[in-house]
Amino acid sequence: MQNDSNRRNFLKGSTAAAAGAALTSTIARTAHAAGSDEIKFVLIGCGGRGLGATENIMNTKGNVKLVAAADPYTEKAANNLANLGKKNRGKYAEKIDVPQDRIFGGLDGYKKAIDVDADLVVIATPPGFKPQQFEYAVNKGRHIFMEKPVASDATGVRRVLNAVEESKKKDLMVAIGLQRRHEPRYVETIKRIHDGAIGDVINMRVYWNGSGIWYRNRNETQTEMGFQVNNWYHFNWL
Repeated sequence: MQNDSNRRNFLKGSTAAAAGAALTSTIARTAHAAGSDEIKFVLIGCGGRGLGATENIMNTKGNVKLVAAADPYTEKAANNLANLGKKNRGKYAEKIDVPQDRIFGGLDGYKKAIDVDADLVVIATPPGFKPQQFEYAVNKGRHIFMEKPVASDATGVRRVLNAVEESKKKDLMVAIGLQRRHEPRYVETIKRIHDGAIGDVINMRVYWNGSGIWYRNRNETQTEMGFQVNNWYHFNWL
C-alpha cells in the first residue's frame, strides 16, 4: 500500500498532470467551438491511477465533469468516487455526476461507460485490457488519455498502434501517461545532455529503486479470474 500511495503522489505532481492538462486544454478548444465550455469525461478503471488522473483533470482551469465510470468492482468504484468527492474541501463533488446507474461493472463494462455521451475517456486499467478499451474509444470517436503501460504483449501493442492511426484519421486527441516524456525536469536534463553540458556520453546506467509491488489476499468468494485481475502485477497476461 505504501508503494501504491507513492505512485499516486508521484503522478499527481508530475507527468499525468502535464499530459492530462494539455489534452484537456486542447479538447476545451474543440468544445468551445461546438458552443459549450463543459468537457464531459468517463473513467475506465477506478483504482489509484485512475483517480489520480481524474484529480489532475479536475485541477485544471477547464469546466470539466465526470459523468460515468467502469470498474470490475462497482462497490469499490462507488466508494472511491464518493471519497474523491470529499477531497479538496468538497470542491471535486461539483465536478462529479456519476449516479449508481452510470457505474458499470464487469470486464465489458467499459463499453457501456464509453457509450455515455462524453468528450474524453480516461483509461487506467491493467495493460492486458487496454488495447481493446483504447480501440473501442477510438471507434466511438472519443478523445483519450490513457495511462501506461499500454499493453502486455506485442499483439496488444500492435492493436494500440493501429488504433492510433485510426485516431489520426478522426482528428482525435490522444495522450499517454509517459511521465519521462512530460516531466519538465527530465525534459530539461535531456536538453542539457544533448547540448553537451557534460560532454560526450560514453556510458550510462539507470536504476529504479522501489519498495516492491503490492499483493492483495484472496477472499473466500473470489474467483480465480477475480483474484488475478485484482493482483495484475503478478500475472504476465495482465
